[in-house]
Amino acid sequence: MKRTFLLLACCIAAAAHCQPQDDASVIAERARLKSEHAKVEAVYRAEEKACYRKFNVNDCLEAARSKRRTAADDLRRQEIALNDVERKRKAAERRSAIEEKEEQQRHRDEGAQSKAPPDPNRAMRSNERAAVRAAQDASAAKKAVEREEEVRKREAEIATSKQRRDQEAAKKAREQQEHVQHAQEHADSVKKRLAEKKKPPASALEEPK
Repeated sequence: MKRTFLLLACCIAAAAHCQPQDDASVIAERARLKSEHAKVEAVYRAEEKACYRKFNVNDCLEAARSKRRTAADDLRRQEIALNDVERKRKAAERRSAIEEKEEQQRHRDEGAQSKAPPDPNRAMRSNERAAVRAAQDASAAKKAVEREEEVRKREAEIATSKQRRDQEAAKKAREQQEHVQHAQEHADSVKKRLAEKKKPPASALEEPK
């Protein structure tokens, strides 16, 4: 886990230096997380299958689910950190592009001002641009919150569905275990009755006087 967070820290640091390299790092990290998710699910399915061959099925299934839940939570934390890195990088790129355009516009305005009389509406236009920029930032923040909320909603639906399937599987396992137990008890009862029928009566075992 420490190694994973170190990789994420390196990915965050790279965002400030080189966009192509950062994009490659993010893509590689997402591929790794996807692979780790697949491994966690594969291990869980294998352990779940093995649990049905054990006597204490429910405890085995609960342990397997707990193990999968811990691993999935760790991977989700890494995904959130990676999303935060990418979101901050994109926001920085947007700010940089806006600032560059404003700088170019400022140079053009200064050049035009040196050749033309003072423009009384310049301050108003500057305020309007600032208002537009603030509105854009607010809109981007709102959309980011909405995306996170949608992700959490989907995750909750997936978790509920998985919990329902796990409960159904546990119920089937209990029913199967009870069926096997009843069958064994019935077989033992039949064997006991057969053994009692084959046993000679006590009077036949007495020696004649």
